[in-house]
Amino acid sequence: MDNISQVLETIRTYSPDANLQPVMSAYLLAAKAHAGQTRKTGEPYLTHPIAVAGILAQMRMDVETIATGLLHDALEDNPITKEEMEAEMGVTITSLVDGVTKIGKLKFRSKEELQAENFRKMMLAMSRDLRVILVKLADRLHNMRTLEGHDRPEKQRAIARETMDVFVPIANRLGIVHLKDELEDLCFRYLDPEGCAEVTGFLERTQADRTAYVGRARERLVEVLAEDGMQPLRVYGRAKHPYSIYRKMKKQGLAVDEVPDVLAIRVIVQTVGQCYGVLGVLHGRFPPVPERIKDYIARPKANGYRSLHTTVIGPEERRVEIQIRTEEMHRIAEEGIAAHWKYKEGRLALTPDEVARISRIRELFETAREAEDATEFMETVKTEFYADEVFVFTPAGDVKRLPMGATALDFAYSIHTDVGCHCTGAKVNGRMVPLRYELRSGDRVEILTSPNQEPNRDWLQIAKTGRAIQKIRRHLRQKERERGVKLGREMVENDLKKYGWTLQRARTDGRLDEVLAKRGFKDLDTLFIEVATGTLSLQSAIRKMLPDGVYEEHHARQQQSALTNLLNRFRPRSESPVLITGEDGVLVGFANCCSPLPGEPVVGFITRGRGISVHRADCEQLGNMDPDRRIAVEWERTSKARHSGKIQVFCMDRPGLLANISKVCEQAQVNISRAEARANGDGSSVYLFEVAVRDVGELGRLIKNIEKIKGVESVQRLAG
Repeated sequence: MDNISQVLETIRTYSPDANLQPVMSAYLLAAKAHAGQTRKTGEPYLTHPIAVAGILAQMRMDVETIATGLLHDALEDNPITKEEMEAEMGVTITSLVDGVTKIGKLKFRSKEELQAENFRKMMLAMSRDLRVILVKLADRLHNMRTLEGHDRPEKQRAIARETMDVFVPIANRLGIVHLKDELEDLCFRYLDPEGCAEVTGFLERTQADRTAYVGRARERLVEVLAEDGMQPLRVYGRAKHPYSIYRKMKKQGLAVDEVPDVLAIRVIVQTVGQCYGVLGVLHGRFPPVPERIKDYIARPKANGYRSLHTTVIGPEERRVEIQIRTEEMHRIAEEGIAAHWKYKEGRLALTPDEVARISRIRELFETAREAEDATEFMETVKTEFYADEVFVFTPAGDVKRLPMGATALDFAYSIHTDVGCHCTGAKVNGRMVPLRYELRSGDRVEILTSPNQEPNRDWLQIAKTGRAIQKIRRHLRQKERERGVKLGREMVENDLKKYGWTLQRARTDGRLDEVLAKRGFKDLDTLFIEVATGTLSLQSAIRKMLPDGVYEEHHARQQQSALTNLLNRFRPRSESPVLITGEDGVLVGFANCCSPLPGEPVVGFITRGRGISVHRADCEQLGNMDPDRRIAVEWERTSKARHSGKIQVFCMDRPGLLANISKVCEQAQVNISRAEARANGDGSSVYLFEVAVRDVGELGRLIKNIEKIKGVESVQRLAG
């Protein structure tokens, strides 16, 4: 739309009683804010907000949203202040405009993070009012329509990529299909110009043939339905939009002229019963393609879309997709979430049921508030937007809606964070299941908890929903920080003992404060974490905490003889060991070259930026490592953590042997995390097992018990 009069006229077509004063006031304020500004296309900048308002009017939005579209850029780099806008337009519209305002002035580390952070801010604004996102979609649509105004191809591609990754999924989720399709086609033009030209060229070359065929097919379908006494409201045909054809080409590995179902015919009827009646008639007259029948009426899409889809061998033996829906279904398919909204004097009036339809999206906002990493949040919401859904019941009979593929663990976190963090298993329909059990629609789920249970890193492979993943990561980060502080403190205190010094003395004489100030650390905990991860050298930190000359004098004594120096290469530097658990993590990792287990002598090696790598004391790799970065470590006796051990079983190839080995592991309460088998061809076999054990003693007992099994010749522990 080119002018405000067209916008106002469009509003009157669907809301004759609308109060248009807010729209006119917004237009005048926008004209003032953008006076003298131009777009990259050379047009007056005001053409953009008018176009955005026009798109929103075509989407049948309320007057406040359309006024927001006119003002969406008015608070950025303009003389209009938020207070002035509030005085002129009121609190509601100003709040909406504030939610849409761009954040381009902020600086981020990468383009990817910039996109994710923009999206995150947008979603947070949307948590207050869904209309913010609709204005952003309209804004992006007009920007994409005029993207040729950017003279740099790389900039065009970046905007198109962001649009495809961020805005297309949102439009799809909200069910605004026509907007989603147009955005996809516009992005397609810049992301793959050759592919776009190929598809659009094909559509242009075949347009006359398609148009003629659609006309003939439509007439034949109407004739067939009339013979059975059915009179649909209307029947019309269309070609699928270019990007959907291209997507099918890539998915099925086809040339453009080989893509089936390029043509689609829609049949609009009055009732749901007539939808199924039409389907039956068409299948009786035209051979259906079985795998192409989809019932979105019985099982609507997550965005509310309902329709029957079928592909038949239609007139002239050509494949045609047919979509059958009621008038109401068609309106929802075209307008999406806005189809459910009603207006009074042009203002939005949502009923509780209509609000409930968007509750699934609102769950993402809590995740947005808690996310510390914007790119991580981006991955979360992209996963959520593309997911289908399952419906499961709580023991009380309440319905929970989760993405397809969600597990019992996801369900636990959907109930409450504490339930998720302490869950040990679940009962589904009265039967015990593990946390990784994938939920199915209709399941009744009861979560079992224990106060001693805590999330572990394996849970990140089990969880599928953004909420659960975010909560698990947050818990692990907190626990990792606590472990880092404890580990770093032990390392610093133990090393200071060698010099006859303490952390308290370093604090008293002011040297510790100097170290913190010089490194820019806010507190001592940050220093401990830096030392534990190897980001800050332990020796560098210790040297700065000691009085002048103490560090040099100590090392001079150590280097008095060649023999002492030689021995230092084969023993840990500190006499006081750092206690470690058998739990793998960011701060403490266990070397693959020797796979140490609790209960056997170990040595730590401080890696740069990756914490402590723990080796068996007899590991051959230690001889090649810098002795100055070794540290004494010792297993914490109270730890209940399990650790991975590998064994190789040489045995006869006989039926039931694997079951016997599994039984021995089960009796020992040892979990098999991985198993491989290889037959040698001479009647013998070799099994490789990765098992989770508490310590080396438990692994030794397991080996002895497996060796007692009939047919087992020997069992060996593998180092790596």
